[in-house]
This record gives sequence, structure tokens and C-alpha cells, in this order.
Amino acid sequence: MRILPKRFFDEFFLYSSQFVVFFILMLLITPATDSLRPAALLIVVGFLVIQILLLVGQGNKPLLRVLFSFITPAGYALVRTITGSLLPYDMANFFLFAAAFYVGLLQAVALGARSRTVKQLAETLLALGAVLVFVFFYFYLDLHLGLSRRLAAGAISAAKYRAALDLRAFPPAFIAFLESPQNGFVVFGAATFGIMLLVSKVKAVNLRSRMERLFNAIRLDERALPDHTEGQQSVVTVLSADIRDFTGIAERVSADRAVAILNRYYSLWALAADKHAGRVAGIAGDSVLIVFGLLGEKDAAERALACADDFTTALPGLRDDLQSASLPAPQEVSIGIHSGPIVAGELGIQGSRRLGIFGDAVSVAARLDSLCRELKQELIVSQPVFRQLGLDSQARLVRIGEVLLRNSTQPVPVYGRK
Repeated sequence: MRILPKRFFDEFFLYSSQFVVFFILMLLITPATDSLRPAALLIVVGFLVIQILLLVGQGNKPLLRVLFSFITPAGYALVRTITGSLLPYDMANFFLFAAAFYVGLLQAVALGARSRTVKQLAETLLALGAVLVFVFFYFYLDLHLGLSRRLAAGAISAAKYRAALDLRAFPPAFIAFLESPQNGFVVFGAATFGIMLLVSKVKAVNLRSRMERLFNAIRLDERALPDHTEGQQSVVTVLSADIRDFTGIAERVSADRAVAILNRYYSLWALAADKHAGRVAGIAGDSVLIVFGLLGEKDAAERALACADDFTTALPGLRDDLQSASLPAPQEVSIGIHSGPIVAGELGIQGSRRLGIFGDAVSVAARLDSLCRELKQELIVSQPVFRQLGLDSQARLVRIGEVLLRNSTQPVPVYGRK
């Protein structure tokens, strides 16, 4: 099982174990008569690490996600029981299990639900849960510190100290906590963080839903010109793209997982192409071919560049989506754009024809795509494309050198992003 570092830290900081961080801090400031020994504390942390590793590797399965969420709470309760320090109605122990159930269940719903509305509701409740977890443990830390000081000063007995940490003492203690202006500010800050987290997650859900919905209906674009069966020559703008080192990614995963990666990748390109009136004219392996201007649009070059920009902007969301499914994500995608003549037609045998293109522009776009690796660029556009762009678009590009392209006897300038 390959562990992705980003996925590990996502699980640790954002999802399953954020409350445990506060809990371990609380253990460290507990009076010596009631604290866990260093060895016991290390055991609790060990349970936490095991939980995260299992969630990273198998957390994309809803039922396992719920079950794995209880590993750390169970480890804490076990250690407390063995050391004889577990209270029957311990406030922290109760909340630890309640938070594990809440977070694990909602994450399972978000993973398994097909409805975008249900996913968004689950993500909303998760963001709310993140706020509540933070607020509770800040409250518990504040309560614990105050009681520890009073116990050390002899102001309260050990029996009263334990009674104040009982679950039945929670309502009055929490009301007193909220009455403090300082604590009210902390609650406001936590709520603001929760809103930011919610916005980020809803955007990811929307992107994922759009990708899945589009891919379920995707096929090579058939919105070609009427009577394309005999072929037609056109001057268009062609975008060619592929994933760098996809072979290395595919070798590390099973065949069905490699297909899942490509399907999400295709869907993201299809979304960007559809937005800018481009037509997906070919997909093979990790290579995608999109054509702009088949209907004679004058701004084909602008549309192609905008499509590439939109894909690049959405690529981090695709990486997050893949990593949430425990799939390796493509880190770099090469894009080449060229304008020139092509022949378009419905290619294939009777009953299974699809729009296909071939010609000089296709070959040059593919050549620019491959040059991205040599020139250390993620996007390269040819001079014919650059000349068709508006001043704003040209200002975002920079000349990166000259290359010898197909059917040219002299090196020609090419451009990349600044």
C-alpha cells in the first residue's frame, strides 16, 4: 500500500484526527495523579497513526471509513481502562466516541452518495462538526486547566475535580464558558474557519459531480458539421495534451484504478472544452485532442488558450479528488496549441463513426505538447496562435525560444506562460 504524504496530512489535520491533537494536549497538562504515563500516551498516539494509515489506504470505502474512525477512541479507552483511570462518565471519552461516529458516518455518506445534494449536505454537516469539535476541546482544555490549578492550590478536592469533568457537569460548565467574551471570540473564529472549509469542500463536490455527470454521457464529440462523411478541410486551432509519466503511474496501480484515473482526467478536459466551444476529437491513452474553430469561429485561438487555462486552474481539484479516492494523481500535464489546416470527417466503420481530424495542425500541436518536457513548460503555443490572440492574452505569454516544426525550413518562435 503506497502512502501519499499529502493524503496522510489531510487525514490528520482536516478530518479524522483533528480532535485527537487537542486531546493529547489535554493529557499533557493533566495533574500527575490523573495523567497517562509516557508509555501509555505513546500507545494512544500509535493507535492514531494506525487509524490514519488505514484511512489513507482504505478510507475510500464507506463502511471501513466508519469502522476505522473508532480506532483511536477505542485505544484511549483501552489504555485508560488498563491503567484504572477511566471515569464512568468521562466527558472527554464520551465526546471522543461521539465525534468519531459523527465524522466517520458523514464522511461515509459523502463518499457513497450519488446525489450532489446529499454530498453537499454531508460536507456542510462535516464543516459544522469541525467547528463543534474545535469549540468543545477548547472548552475542555480551558476547564481542565482551571481545575488543575485549583486542585494544585488545594482549593478543591480530588473528588470535586473528577466530578467537574463528569459528563453530567457539562451543561452548566459550557454555558459559563460561552459567557466569557474571550471565549466568544474563539467560537467566532472557529465558525469563520468552518465557513471557509465548507466553501472549499462544496467547490470540490461540485467539480466532482460535474465531472462524473459529464463522463457518464461523454463520447467523442459528434456535434460536427452536417454531411461530414466526405471530409472537409478547415483552418482551426488544435490543443494536444497528455500526462507526463502516466506510464509510471499506471505501473503502480491495478488496471481498473488506472482506468478510473484516466476517466476523471478525460472528464476535466471535456468540461473545459465544452465551456469554450471546443470539440474533443480524440482520446488515446493519456492523450487528449481538442479542436476549436470547426464552425469557422474567429476567436478559436482565444478559446483554446482559455480552455488550457481553465484546465490548469481545475487540475488541483482533480488531484484532491483522486487522492480522496486513494488514487495517485498526475502532477504535470503538458499542453501544446497550434493553428493550421486539418481535415475533419466522420471516421470509422458503418454504425460506429465519430468525428476525427488529421493534418498538419494536429502533428504540430502534438510536437509542441512533447516539447513541454524539454523546455520545462506546462504550456507551449505556436507563433500562428500567438498572432491571433488579443493583447491581454499575449501579455500573459513570453517567448521561450525557437524550434523547427513540421513543414518549416527555419526555426519559428514558440511561447509559454510567464
